[in-house]
Amino acid sequence: MEQIKASKGFTLIELLVVISIIGILSSFAVVSLNDARAKARDALRKGDMSQIRTAINLYYDNNQAYPICSHWNDTRPDFGATPDATGAGCYNNELTTAMSSGARPYLATMPKDPKNPTNSAAVSSAFLYRYVSNADGTQYALVYQLETTPGVDQVTRGW
Repeated sequence: MEQIKASKGFTLIELLVVISIIGILSSFAVVSLNDARAKARDALRKGDMSQIRTAINLYYDNNQAYPICSHWNDTRPDFGATPDATGAGCYNNELTTAMSSGARPYLATMPKDPKNPTNSAAVSSAFLYRYVSNADGTQYALVYQLETTPGVDQVTRGW
């Protein structure tokens, strides 16, 4: 009688099936990780806006006006804080100067969007922080966008 030897190991098909399953599962993990990263950046953006809003209110208490960068437009949903040089320029120039100058600055450094650390419209017209106020400094708007709701401006308004 002839004896059949039992093989010790896996066939090529079994190995390919296992590798395929691992690949599919890892792709799900990568997608979930990217979503978590976007949500974390959105949480940072919201925290930044809260910090800036607090500093602006302290500035108002001391000066009886918000930092002035008068490109205010009531007819626009972003109140005139456009992604071009107007909104980003007001944030980078007038607001930054008002918040970080003087003997006791309101903010040591101005927060920047996590995907746009220079806060430049040339880098990203969506992910940048914008600011605008009316001519007499009685109203302001901070505008930014979240990654979880792309294309929708988030507006924090003060008056």
